[in-house]
Amino acid sequence: MKNLIIVLFIVGLANLTIAQENLAMNTTNKVNVHTSRSSKIQNEQYLNSRNDVAPTLALGIKRLQNVAADYDITENRIYSINEHITYTVVFESDANYIKAIYAHDGTILESEEYYEDVRIPYSLGSEIAKTYPGWSFNNSDCIIEYTKNEATRFTYSFVLKKGTKSKTIKRTLYNPVKMDTRSTGM
Repeated sequence: MKNLIIVLFIVGLANLTIAQENLAMNTTNKVNVHTSRSSKIQNEQYLNSRNDVAPTLALGIKRLQNVAADYDITENRIYSINEHITYTVVFESDANYIKAIYAHDGTILESEEYYEDVRIPYSLGSEIAKTYPGWSFNNSDCIIEYTKNEATRFTYSFVLKKGTKSKTIKRTLYNPVKMDTRSTGM
């Protein structure tokens, strides 16, 4: 009797945990990372705003950014062709998220992005290693703040450890604004 109750309890817990799984983002094995092209894509400036400071972002993060860049707000049922308002959309994948604000035409005006366990850019890691010799990098997070036609802000927060001691360090980097300087042919 005791064994029967234990088995039923375990089966019940297994069903509860399976039922709570949510699918935040459906991805395929294809890696489709946007790069600068001659043809204009709607959110090209958003995608290019992070190339210099954070070229080492993981493919999962780049995929999430591509989902945000490719999102067509006009296909959403809340979209109103008559009202020129902004739309806020949140994209999530694991503990990472992008909160993007879209203009009526579908361009990204602003975004706030949070990523856990990211690779720190080499130049920043080298600077910190020289400043704190003997300390090891433990956790690193990144917050990216994008505003159209402004410098993109990258704030890296990481924990350094040395024996039983630990320190939390924050560094902010800015990516210069990249404006489209191509001629329109007029």
